[in-house]
Amino acid sequence: MPHLTRPATLAPSLLLAFTLAACGSDDKPSQPAKPLATRAATQPTTTAPSPTTSTNADGTAKPGTEAKLGQPTLLTYDTGNRKGILQVTLTRIEKGSRTDLEKLSGLSGDALKATPYYVHAVIENAGTTDLSHSAIDPPTGLLKDGTAARELLVIGTFDRCDSYPKTKKFGPSASYETCAPVLADPGTTVTGAAWTGAGYPDFPASAGVTWTP
Repeated sequence: MPHLTRPATLAPSLLLAFTLAACGSDDKPSQPAKPLATRAATQPTTTAPSPTTSTNADGTAKPGTEAKLGQPTLLTYDTGNRKGILQVTLTRIEKGSRTDLEKLSGLSGDALKATPYYVHAVIENAGTTDLSHSAIDPPTGLLKDGTAARELLVIGTFDRCDSYPKTKKFGPSASYETCAPVLADPGTTVTGAAWTGAGYPDFPASAGVTWTP
């Protein structure tokens, strides 16, 4: 069973956090719906977007964009040191069981009463920048009331929802499946997902890009 240690040891453990990096699932994603925006071309368009559009000139979603689950969405990835374009598709949101958390240690208090949810997505490098070894956070959970769900930062192995970005080799057109584990307190449910940070405001969730049914 994983146990709680200092992150520097890289031993399996679990911490509660408000941001996290997560990673792939082995499940096959469902067929995505019509994309929110066309894949970025090798050279971005120079045509200015209309005042009412939800996308930038290069096809990426603006902060505050609302999309539907299953709808591929182009996002700006900008850490300050590295900038690219990602296509993110929310494939499904899976409700877990409290027994899933028994494999993890470090949980206490209200966390033991929460229900885990697993936010599954596919992330593709849709630009021309090599983003290998980038620390790309996945989309995270959105509660029914539009607020962000509590997130889990898993250090080590969590078979139910593997949380490590597969970006060792992440050049143009490369893609991987990712899974973000989140918690819903009693009386709440996770119904959507949100992308914040790395080019978008990190608070509140609605200031980033959100996906709902």
